Amino acid sequence: MHKLMFEENEKRKKDGEETLNVLPKPCDYFDLIGGTSTGGIIALMLGRLRMDVETAIKKYNDLAKKVFSTPKRWGDGAFKSTTLKEAMKSVVETVTGDSESPLIESDQGGICRTFISFVCAKNAHDTGIPVLFRTYHSSETHSNCKIWEAARATSAAPTIFKRIEIGRNQPFIDGGLGRNNPSQVVLKEAKALFGARSFGCLVSIGAGEAGVIEIKKPGLWQRILPTDAIDALKKITADCESTHEDMLQHFSKLQTAYFRLNVEQGMQGVKLYEREKLSNVEAHTMQYMRKTKVAKKLDLLVSAIRAPRGQLTLEQFSMEESLLIFIII
Repeated sequence: MHKLMFEENEKRKKDGEETLNVLPKPCDYFDLIGGTSTGGIIALMLGRLRMDVETAIKKYNDLAKKVFSTPKRWGDGAFKSTTLKEAMKSVVETVTGDSESPLIESDQGGICRTFISFVCAKNAHDTGIPVLFRTYHSSETHSNCKIWEAARATSAAPTIFKRIEIGRNQPFIDGGLGRNNPSQVVLKEAKALFGARSFGCLVSIGAGEAGVIEIKKPGLWQRILPTDAIDALKKITADCESTHEDMLQHFSKLQTAYFRLNVEQGMQGVKLYEREKLSNVEAHTMQYMRKTKVAKKLDLLVSAIRAPRGQLTLEQFSMEESLLIFIII
């Protein structure tokens, strides 16, 4: 039995509730799943590939070991994009039987009310507007995009992986540059898709709070090449907390509509590619989950997911069902 299901069943037994036979999948509960960068890869695993959480953790862990084991000696990006490509294609083939499976679902009718996932990237020719790689048809659909291509596009951070060209030689880079927390993007997408539906809740999963952003007084070298300023600007573009504050304000009158889970301490020093520190990430996350305020938030979140209450329609911020949105960043 899966560890997560065992823990859930133990809790259900304690509360006198019916136990589970299989581990629930996020795609069975959420109407929209989105993410950017590595969060975009996880969004594809949970949404398009319909994995349960424990399977997604294992698949991502295996992928990280393959991709980040050997740094490049030269060329664009610190790691080989071909390794990421092959690792993601292997994941896709394991699930679908075809490593070249298209991003868009072939049977739209079977999934349109179950889940919709997208990943966020940016066109390198115009980085001002995020590009959404959707698993469903829209006016901006990338019709011939493969699942692995979307994974490459959303994770192509300039210093980590080189950009990828999709379609008519259009280059794409990581959407985390300025959209590291895509909460506002996903809310806008939800309004376009489900404007008449009542809103259940939005869940945002963070990658750990960043440290304090500061620009030090430049030394002699920095006066020639202001590396501290450049580093600070990188942190600003990746900062997620300002978006979180905006979302708190947006949902200020709907106390059970917006939930953000984000480890507060210990993650600041963990780089995207430091796969050997995944055990550190797990330890800090477990410590965060044990906090009383977080446990209370989780109880409210579970209640909101199990029995979503329609509060306002997305057009105001109706139909019978309440909308649930899941974001990974």
